[in-house]
Amino acid sequence: MMRNVIAATAAGLLIAAGTAAGQTDDAEAETRKAQPAEMMPLADQGIVNALARAGDHFVAAGERGHILLSDDGMQWRQVPVPVRGMLTRVVFRDATHGWATGWDGAVLRTTDGGETWSLVNFEPDWGKPYFDILPTGADSATLVGSNGLMRTTDDGGENWTLVDNDVFAAGFHLYDLAQLADGTLLIAGERGMIARSIDGESWDMLVPPYVGSYFGVLPVGEHGAVLYGLQGRVLFAEDVRALPVLDDPMAYDPFAAESITDPAVLESMGWRRLDNPSKESLFGGVIDDDGRLTLVGVDGAIVHGDLETGELHLIESPTAEPLSDVVLRGDELLLSGRTGLHTGGLTRKR
Repeated sequence: MMRNVIAATAAGLLIAAGTAAGQTDDAEAETRKAQPAEMMPLADQGIVNALARAGDHFVAAGERGHILLSDDGMQWRQVPVPVRGMLTRVVFRDATHGWATGWDGAVLRTTDGGETWSLVNFEPDWGKPYFDILPTGADSATLVGSNGLMRTTDDGGENWTLVDNDVFAAGFHLYDLAQLADGTLLIAGERGMIARSIDGESWDMLVPPYVGSYFGVLPVGEHGAVLYGLQGRVLFAEDVRALPVLDDPMAYDPFAAESITDPAVLESMGWRRLDNPSKESLFGGVIDDDGRLTLVGVDGAIVHGDLETGELHLIESPTAEPLSDVVLRGDELLLSGRTGLHTGGLTRKR
């Protein structure tokens, strides 16, 4: 889930925690068990954090364990889900196999395109969220989340193995995990945290060009990627494998490190900063078949542009509320955020 959505719902989560704290021990024990999501008639107008395509239909996930399906991106129907905590991400490996992540360490799996979901991980005593999951095979996946936590499974979520690596020992939140076309894995995290694995097993922490938080990764071409995040920062690397790494990730101090603004220095490191007219933080993005980039974020910000020119421009938004994710719906954008689901075109904002 993107940071602004976490902030937007923090008050509600605190109220829920405070209410539970005042109940009996038996009631507290009961709340630690997974409870099914309630079926709500206006679920598509509540907080929706994540969007995904599953074959020829769309899947959305958000607050209170809500998962919704749509054939056209306009009409949505809620499906039963065995957990009612906030969901942060939904991803599909193909038209039928998908995963969803959320608070209380929740991980859900579907094998029928999102019609039914099974709870394969739940950690209410930990209470924190997993932010993303990357399917790596029919039954395998890599999970990332709060405080540098990474786990893997090769049996559909029956068992999870903790990834123990100095790169994650500092405990920075891991927000997004992507696999590039060449197989390289790339993580976007808080406070300048960028981690890379070329072989899928060993990890390096990259020298950050910007020490603020990165909320998303988009693969580009064979070896490249776009990272985006706080204050509208958008950075492009043509070859992630060639980016410099930190010799000692445990010595990294985001409060002492400095962001790099000189284009020549960035270029020498393998990065290029895209010119973004918006300074709003960005939480979701998509790249179309022609290499055009669309990113969404705070106050309904939508920016669109071309990686070749390196320029982004604002386009009209259907809402002034925060947006968290975007997928393509033909020539239109399908958007999710604080006030649910929206559609929008690619008209340039004046």
